[in-house]
Amino acid sequence: MRYRNRGFRYFLFAAVALLGATLAGADAFRVADINTTNTSYDGLQANPGVVLGSALVFGVETRLDGRQLWRSDGSVAGTALVKNLEPGDDNGGSPRLVKLGALAYFNSEDPAGGRELWRTDGTAAGTFRLVDIVPGPLGSNPNDLTVVGSTLFFSATGANGTELWKSDGTVAGTVEVKDIQPGATSSSPERFVALGSTLFFTADDGTSGRELWKSNGTAAGTVRVKDILSGAPGSDPEELTVVGSTLFFEAKGAANDGELWKSDGSEAGTVLVKDINPTAGSFPFHLTALGSQLIFLGDDGTTGYELWRSNGTAAGTVLFKEIAPGPTGIDFYSDDAVAVLGSALIVTIDDSGPTGAELWRTDGTAAGTFQLADLLPGPDCSCAESFLVLGSVILFQASDLNLGTELFRTDGTIAGTALLEDLLPGGDASGPFPLGAIGSVALLLANGAVDDGELWRSDGTAGGTFALADPTPEAFTPSSPREMTDSAGTLVFAADDGIAGNEPWRSGGTPATTSLMLDISLGAGGSNPSEFTVAGNRTFFAANDGTGTGTELWKKTISGAILVEDINAGGGSNPTQLVEIGNSLYFQASDGTHGAELWRSDGFDTNTSLVVDLEPGVNSSNPFPIADSGAFGDGIIIGGTSTGVGNELFTLDGTGAAASLVANLNPGSTGSFPRDFLVSGTVLFLAARTAINGAEPWAIVDTGAGFTPIPLGNLNPGAVDSNPREFTNAAGTLYFVADDGAHGRELWKTNGSAATTVLVKDTFAGLPSGEATELTSFAGRLFFRACDATAGCELWTSDGTSGGTALFKDIFPGVGSGNPSFLTVAGDDLWFSACDEPTGCELWVSDGTPQRTRRASDIHAGFQSSNPHNFRSSVGDTPFAESAGRLYFAADDGSGDELWAVPEFLFDDGFESANTSAWSAVSP
Repeated sequence: MRYRNRGFRYFLFAAVALLGATLAGADAFRVADINTTNTSYDGLQANPGVVLGSALVFGVETRLDGRQLWRSDGSVAGTALVKNLEPGDDNGGSPRLVKLGALAYFNSEDPAGGRELWRTDGTAAGTFRLVDIVPGPLGSNPNDLTVVGSTLFFSATGANGTELWKSDGTVAGTVEVKDIQPGATSSSPERFVALGSTLFFTADDGTSGRELWKSNGTAAGTVRVKDILSGAPGSDPEELTVVGSTLFFEAKGAANDGELWKSDGSEAGTVLVKDINPTAGSFPFHLTALGSQLIFLGDDGTTGYELWRSNGTAAGTVLFKEIAPGPTGIDFYSDDAVAVLGSALIVTIDDSGPTGAELWRTDGTAAGTFQLADLLPGPDCSCAESFLVLGSVILFQASDLNLGTELFRTDGTIAGTALLEDLLPGGDASGPFPLGAIGSVALLLANGAVDDGELWRSDGTAGGTFALADPTPEAFTPSSPREMTDSAGTLVFAADDGIAGNEPWRSGGTPATTSLMLDISLGAGGSNPSEFTVAGNRTFFAANDGTGTGTELWKKTISGAILVEDINAGGGSNPTQLVEIGNSLYFQASDGTHGAELWRSDGFDTNTSLVVDLEPGVNSSNPFPIADSGAFGDGIIIGGTSTGVGNELFTLDGTGAAASLVANLNPGSTGSFPRDFLVSGTVLFLAARTAINGAEPWAIVDTGAGFTPIPLGNLNPGAVDSNPREFTNAAGTLYFVADDGAHGRELWKTNGSAATTVLVKDTFAGLPSGEATELTSFAGRLFFRACDATAGCELWTSDGTSGGTALFKDIFPGVGSGNPSFLTVAGDDLWFSACDEPTGCELWVSDGTPQRTRRASDIHAGFQSSNPHNFRSSVGDTPFAESAGRLYFAADDGSGDELWAVPEFLFDDGFESANTSAWSAVSP
């Protein structure tokens, strides 16, 4: 910023002195805590861990920060976060670790590398992605991690499909073992189990179906053990279980047959143990090793599933206890309700009878098989599960009628089976889940308060059982604001206050001006308002009043809200695609007679009517998108289905005159499904699909005398889609993203012809995709999110040249990804959500220079994320909402998603900082 008038410069400094406190403190603030009562589950999940050194390292997922690693030595001081692996929510479960030597391995995801193989030594610095098997953000998705000796085996998806891989813990030593089903088709290895120095698993080589395989870690030593059932289906071995030096499993030796088999790793030594049910198969399952014998459930066709044992011979494979006489049989309650304690198996058995699923003990004999306790008397189940062996006892969770699901223990005797501790007193459930043991101490995840997961420890005594840490300490009471839209200086949005359900709200930016617009659907169900749209001087939205009207068109009034018209009486017209064109509202709806067609409204029932029945009768044209065409066409453009041409592009003037076909880009009855419209003068840019070229970019010119379609190139040769998206005009250059099949999804530009449609830059060199997205025009150039091999997924900028397209700011230094999203231009600044390791995913701002691209607020203090966002049902993720000098968004400070705002900066030249050395004023 340059100031030519010296007096103005002094005036400006004086003004800054007056405004300094406000601007320096222009931090985000919670507008209102809309939901203060309806506590929801805090989303904390965890998986069992492994012991590294003197601590248990385990995976945790929180609703705010996704996947994390934690460690604990069983003490409060020794329980802490190791690393926030995937800042942000919705990351698909906590990590599952396996130990190899002094390290643990797991799969995790970052935006740059996708889901790949990671390693940890229990420290933040020693936790990182080991390899990027599939370069770029797609990931190889490693699964079934299994240690055999000094080798880690796993399945991963690479150039040859999903095949067998191994790792010795080094980058060079992480390689594909064998392409079992040659080519890109997958053999999909699974059900890994170690027997001595050999890995056994099942796979499909494309010829013999799914059969039993083994591997010593070499391609030559990776072979099919036996083709048990010839032909493509295969024997489909399951329940692979090691007892001593023998591998037991269930397999099909003939159609509709499943019996007990065993193998010593040789073809000759892979044999049927016993044909328990010659007629229909016994289908043994829950195979469990107990000393030198195998315990399992089998069905001989007479008794139903009952308890069997086997020593690997036909004579030694016998039914040893019929718990439920007759053909009904029994079942094990769950896979984590079985554990070996000394010479006995402790298991929760559902006897299908008077006691329900309760705790039993068996040593493989009839006399040694009995119920330990009927913890919940009668046919209801106590459902004992989540077993953890701790020395000479097992800790587990079970349900008691008065206590809820709490922590119990057993030493394998009737007298020694009892409640250990009521972690959440009263009838609510603490639901203790075992994470593992460190020495004589068990670590657990349990609710210390209703819907509040915490980390606990227990040494098997009541006094030695207490909480260690709470990764999500705040009460979770989200109102989940969404659909945020400006309505003449008032923000309108949907939210749930925990009493009225999801209903329409309004706010002027303070608690006093934030209120429920109307409880449209009485009770806690909510009307689920969506697609708030301003047309003319009215604000419209779709909502369901819960009285049988269905989802219809509503509008905001001075005092509340009112139904505009019951378009489809009793059935709901389901208005969608609400858009303002020429001060009127246009939308898609169905009146029950004409199908889903184009409608318009001025806010009154007499002026709410069908515009055009593009697909006559009850069939639907499903107009989408609906857009203002400006100087192109007749004022309105839609994609829609019409008999004879399929889904194509039409234009109309909204008066009720018939729609005109703009172009039949894909002749025939299917259509081209035009999408992603951008109008620039008399030219329309869009994506459309043809049978020959797939979904590719097009331009259509309105010549005044007709329309001229111009294909902008078959970017992905042949009929494969390049899927162009996000057409954006920045400083006179038309950008979009597309995938040409050679570079992944990258940034492109066009000047309206195939010759001028070119790749701007391959940010992630080669086939790995740069995953360009969030295209936004700001400060005279394009800003967007893209990924590369060294910086992860970060904020990029482009002036339309390859040299001028570069990383703008590495928000999360190194290969970690800042993952900027919800890019929004407001005031003189670019606002967005982004992530770094110290603070998680928070609100960021930029004035268009890297040095003043910084975190605006740490809403959820510390490493945890507030995840600023906005969401509209019709289009998904959208920019933040701007209204009356404030920028609004949803964020979570730990207590749940609520409505937040930040004042827009009046100017941005360092004045927002209290550090006056950052101020700049230059005069000639």
